[in-house]
Amino acid sequence: MFDMGFLELLLIGIIALIVLGPERLPKAARTLGLWIGKAKQGFESIKTEIDRELKVKELQQQLAEEKAKLESEIEFDSGLNSIKDEVDQAVHTIHSETRSLSRDFESSSKNSSTENTGDASANEPLENKK
Repeated sequence: MFDMGFLELLLIGIIALIVLGPERLPKAARTLGLWIGKAKQGFESIKTEIDRELKVKELQQQLAEEKAKLESEIEFDSGLNSIKDEVDQAVHTIHSETRSLSRDFESSSKNSSTENTGDASANEPLENKK
């Protein structure tokens, strides 16, 4: 941490013993140890909180990306639904027109068969005429 070797720590201990005396040195060492422990704990809590903040920002960014992706998929799906509706409408129109044409064809074929000379043999198949 501070790049201090054994000799530096020994020198600090001797100076503290001379200044504080043998009675107050153990109490001062305990107090110094508690302060260092609290400082380490404070730095660790700050580091943990910063890591949490970074993770929260990362998750928010991922959430925003996923939201944008889902919105584009929803737009695509709604576009597909509108195309499907148009195709369904066109199929319905074609189907109704086909019915109308088939009815017109049937009515015109019935009218043409009744307009014949009244000869029943004209409406019979060719095989029956033989």
